[in-house]
Amino acid sequence: MALNKWWRSNPNERYWVEITNRGDIGTNLLAPQVDDRGKPYWSYTLVREVRPGDIILHWDKNQGPGVVGYSHVRGEAFASTITWQSRGTYGRQRGASGPEPAWEAPLGGYRRLRHPVTQARLREIEPAIRALRDGLAEAVGSPLYFPFALSSARPLRAAQGYLTKLPLALVEELPELRELRQTAVSEPHETEAPDPSPASLPAQRRPATGYGRQRDVQRRQAVERYAMDLVLGYYRSHGYEVEDVGAHSPWDITARKNGIEVHVEVKGSTTSREAIDLTEGEVRHAEGTSTCLVVIDQVELGDDLRCHGGRWRSWGDWSPARDDLLATAYRYPLPGGGGGRPPVI
Repeated sequence: MALNKWWRSNPNERYWVEITNRGDIGTNLLAPQVDDRGKPYWSYTLVREVRPGDIILHWDKNQGPGVVGYSHVRGEAFASTITWQSRGTYGRQRGASGPEPAWEAPLGGYRRLRHPVTQARLREIEPAIRALRDGLAEAVGSPLYFPFALSSARPLRAAQGYLTKLPLALVEELPELRELRQTAVSEPHETEAPDPSPASLPAQRRPATGYGRQRDVQRRQAVERYAMDLVLGYYRSHGYEVEDVGAHSPWDITARKNGIEVHVEVKGSTTSREAIDLTEGEVRHAEGTSTCLVVIDQVELGDDLRCHGGRWRSWGDWSPARDDLLATAYRYPLPGGGGGRPPVI
């Protein structure tokens, strides 16, 4: 049976849930190509559907149970092998398998959630989750490959499967997953709306809000300038000579004092930031030169473009690890040729 690839029409549908009790969470996705009876199984076949940059949430049966962390997909899925012991009565009778064909996708950058999304937490909002599932099924059809089993006979629990598809709408409604919303977007914009209450999940999916660059360029520039001026003033007040070098260097501020030179990278935002955008130049510079990262988020921005307040956080001797970087855009070298006008039918 062909998969219902309902997520393909929305590039922001980039979330999946691995349901497992493995001890090496975040290493890879790995599932046999067929089930115990030699038939393709949707939950295994889904491994082939993940794409680089997608976010994999990890549901740990041994802890919580619940979603304890997340990883991102590092490359396309490929044919591999697996040695495994399936579960259940049939699996125990069958015994452990020898190496058999499998689907594998490499993962990286595993992080534990600051606030795990436990099964108990999800059961608190089960009616809302059920409404969301039903609304989505009405809009895109079934099956959804939903990560949670919902029935009138038993409370919410993890689905019977390995890899499942987590709808963007549910990610957006859980404050515990804020950092996921900020790391999975490709061309986002800031939002000044407060976090929605999980107790009021809508029956149908709302448009994605996302985080990142302001749509209004003037507003974004006002926040960036405000953050820069705060940091420049801070270093001046501590006796540094400072220079704004962002227009021609891969860092923002050079501060000098007593023969010591400090390079500073500054990020400003009106939202609460759990992730920031970096250019390749900024990353390479921080890898080779001691750099201080300063993030000023939660900035209040008025209609007159005047900024106030903000939360300061800084990381001295900062160097971003490559494994922690998430691809949110691609640069594509154009091939040779190309007609002067697009073809018409």
